[in-house]
Amino acid sequence: MLKWKITALLGLMFGIAGIGWGYAQKAKEAALYELRIYTAVPGKRDALAARFANRTAAIYARHGITNVGYWIPQQSDAELGISAENTFIYVRGYPSRAERDKRLTAAHDDPEFAEVVTKQEGNAETKLIVKVHNIDMIPNGNYTAIRIVP
Repeated sequence: MLKWKITALLGLMFGIAGIGWGYAQKAKEAALYELRIYTAVPGKRDALAARFANRTAAIYARHGITNVGYWIPQQSDAELGISAENTFIYVRGYPSRAERDKRLTAAHDDPEFAEVVTKQEGNAETKLIVKVHNIDMIPNGNYTAIRIVP
């Protein structure tokens, strides 16, 4: 009888441990998003978009930053400061603000980032970006369709 009780108790313990392990393995959704709005040097918006498509997005992904999406506005909105010709917009996702800071530091310290972005933006002749706006956001409510795995 004692043998069966011990076996049942061990089975229950392994079952609870397995459930806990399963929840720990579940991918976590991004909890912090950044809306980034870039004003490009006039006529350089497409070059900026190409830099993200060809190099920058991959650098971010390599450092655990979720590239949620990239957009080019189809109309201007003077009140918001959006120019369809010179604005580039994207959203990045992170598990938390602390992780965002850690991952962005790692990405910006990456030698490829220095070669691709820092060097180009430091030179007036090759600079693509005039201004950057950054807005931190968190999902609100279960009606939000976005589900990102960082």
